[in-house]
Amino acid sequence: MGTLQHFMNHPATRFAGPVLGLVCAGVFLAGIDTGEVGRAIEGVSWWWLVPVLLFGCLNLWLRAQRWGVLLAPAVPLPTAMLLGIGVSAGLAGLGLPARGGDAVRIVLASRLPGVKLADIAAAELLERLVDGAIFGAFIAGAALIGGVAGWPLTLGLGALALYLPVLVAIPLAGWYLGASVSVRAAGDRVWWHPLHILSVAIAAVQRRGYRLIARAAKLSVAAWAAEAVSYYFLLVAFGWLAPPTLPFAAVGVANFAFAVPGAPAGVGTFHMPVTSLLSDHFGAEPGMAAAYAVVLHLAVLAPVPLVWAILTARTRWHAAMAPIRIA
Repeated sequence: MGTLQHFMNHPATRFAGPVLGLVCAGVFLAGIDTGEVGRAIEGVSWWWLVPVLLFGCLNLWLRAQRWGVLLAPAVPLPTAMLLGIGVSAGLAGLGLPARGGDAVRIVLASRLPGVKLADIAAAELLERLVDGAIFGAFIAGAALIGGVAGWPLTLGLGALALYLPVLVAIPLAGWYLGASVSVRAAGDRVWWHPLHILSVAIAAVQRRGYRLIARAAKLSVAAWAAEAVSYYFLLVAFGWLAPPTLPFAAVGVANFAFAVPGAPAGVGTFHMPVTSLLSDHFGAEPGMAAAYAVVLHLAVLAPVPLVWAILTARTRWHAAMAPIRIA
């Protein structure tokens, strides 16, 4: 255990993610035809970006609502407040490697009234488990319906095999073992030990109740379905009326790619799998697939500063109007 902890804290491990992102970016750039990519981008109907951004903002709003459910504070927190923390962390993640935005979100959330660090850890864990199962279902379902074999089907079924049993096991373990047993199982173990992680998840489910978890799962499905609609509008902007299952598979692949702790904003690790999904498994031209991956990457990130600007303007408006209301 000491060896593993030393390895995780080693400086080389911290730089492995950014290096991986840069390597993937280099491989992606080396394998594209810039002329084909340029022609594909020239043919984009840019006005379709309006619904792309609108559904991207809807995705952020629904995820903020879900986070409020998973945090389960004694007094419900305003969605706008949670959304502000989410977009602030997202902005930080644009410049920080190795998913540094997640650390920023935890720090900001720890300042929320009535929210403990254990609540944040539990919410983060349950969020990852629910999202992993949804992404796996999206990818596997699209691959099976579209007759797609290869790594997308393997990734989708593998994610389902990993996340679904854990989601089923956590409530059963909580019912069978009880909270006191799960706490004793954690003991003084380090945070990444499987028993410690399991105990945190069990306690989280017990504190929140299964109805809250089910509500969070519904919000997750709605949020990622909204993002899939956004992806489809961008496909239409490129002039491709793709199968309706493709954007759902792309959502799963893109988010698993973002989950890799690589370079800032997922540079490199995002583009390769999305391009491969479109060109190798759904019949897109390589140049169009690469152009779509580049524009999609920007379109996925664009709602973050857009929502931040809207929230900032809203705050300043309320501050300016406060003296008028008092008068």
